[in-house]
Amino acid sequence: MSLLTGTYCDLTVERDSPFGYFLSDGEEDVLLHFSEQNYQQVKIGDKLRVFLYNDHKGRAAATLHTPLITLGETAFLEVKDYQAMMGFFLDNGLEKQILLPIADLPEDKAIWPSFGDTVLVKLVHDKQDRLLASLVKEEEDIQLFLEKRASQNPQRNLKMNESVEGIVLKHLSVGTHLYLENNQVGFLHRSEQNADLRLGQKLQVRVSFIREDGKLNLSVKPLKEESRIEDSERVLEILEARGGAMPYWDKTQPDIIMEKLEMSKAAFKRALGKLMKEGLVYQEAGWTYLTKQK
Repeated sequence: MSLLTGTYCDLTVERDSPFGYFLSDGEEDVLLHFSEQNYQQVKIGDKLRVFLYNDHKGRAAATLHTPLITLGETAFLEVKDYQAMMGFFLDNGLEKQILLPIADLPEDKAIWPSFGDTVLVKLVHDKQDRLLASLVKEEEDIQLFLEKRASQNPQRNLKMNESVEGIVLKHLSVGTHLYLENNQVGFLHRSEQNADLRLGQKLQVRVSFIREDGKLNLSVKPLKEESRIEDSERVLEILEARGGAMPYWDKTQPDIIMEKLEMSKAAFKRALGKLMKEGLVYQEAGWTYLTKQK
């Protein structure tokens, strides 16, 4: 095929049709549908710079609209639709969405993207020369993407415990790589996650450690002091809901604490210690009471 989809080319308007205009490079014709003219006035003989894509039948077609990426380029594209047995359809800035096929996704469906997620992909051709999106997985490709972004927007150094937005980039056996808003990749260990994360999912994370080489470890969990405050507020809410007393104290079994209060024994003891130090609660004979009930 002389006209390569996924690229820009200069074509001449040869003739009109009930659906639009046929453009040619002298050897092959493609249709520029009326809906793809972008309000530009078109007439026979004009030379137009157009982007070529595959229509719903896989044929080359032309548009005057601007795609987000062209063949071989990499970007984060938003998930717009899903079709079983096919895959996810992504927004490339055109009316015709681009397919991210199921074969390119992880086996675990729990970490597949969802509507509104943004996945890092490259625009490629399949064996039939149709445009597809392909997940960017290789470290070399990710590094090239980071370098290109850095040339457009210099990296901002993050500080310890700074909160930053990240996008799930790649799953590993022990955790997840996230692309961060400062154009850096950070590592979120499985122990620092609260749930399984989807490819392309956006979330707020905290810088938990900065290595000597500048690489970042991340966490979605709050600092211990913040967590202690949240847990102590939770204990107070439970006590107030129960009329000021509950049959749990710092010697209650961990499994009971988890089942009844939905927090670890360590977190419960830290929260109790804070509340007792502040004089808000006291313990007696296996029970915890609000001080005002004494």
